[in-house]
Amino acid sequence: MSTKFSVALGDAETEINGDEISVKGQKGELKTRIPYPFISVKKDGNDLLIECKKDVDYQKAIAGALAAQVRNMVQGVREGYTAELELVYMHFPASMKVIGNKLVVENFVGERKAREIIIPDGVKIQVHGTKIILEGIDKYKVGQAAGTIEKKVQIKNKDRRVFKDGVFITRKPE
Repeated sequence: MSTKFSVALGDAETEINGDEISVKGQKGELKTRIPYPFISVKKDGNDLLIECKKDVDYQKAIAGALAAQVRNMVQGVREGYTAELELVYMHFPASMKVIGNKLVVENFVGERKAREIIIPDGVKIQVHGTKIILEGIDKYKVGQAAGTIEKKVQIKNKDRRVFKDGVFITRKPE
């Protein structure tokens, strides 16, 4: 495993200010901090070089994770990320709607109280019948929103073989 990692920037603009990396593209801007003193980041032409000071496994693992995070940031500001979910119901006809930054699921398994899920800033949500589409430039926020929706709208304390109701992720952020 190498101590140097290279990230191709393409047409994204990158700035390095102390311990912060910011990436700008046609869809927006993302920033991340580098809280590790043993990681150095340099811009080399159209690439970003991430290097750790020693050849130690945990330093190389952190440098590789940071390189993957910057790659995700570059892809996010250039193309964006989309996740798709689907509402499945067998017993009671559930419905969904978006109010502000909340997804409201009504009549889920016959419940009188609607389930509300707050969507984080930077993530756009669209509801088309039983399909939910999440879009954003930050892969982590889009994935976290999809996971939160799936977790909050599921059946507990009932037999999953009989009650198959819930919201399920059909396409992860890519």
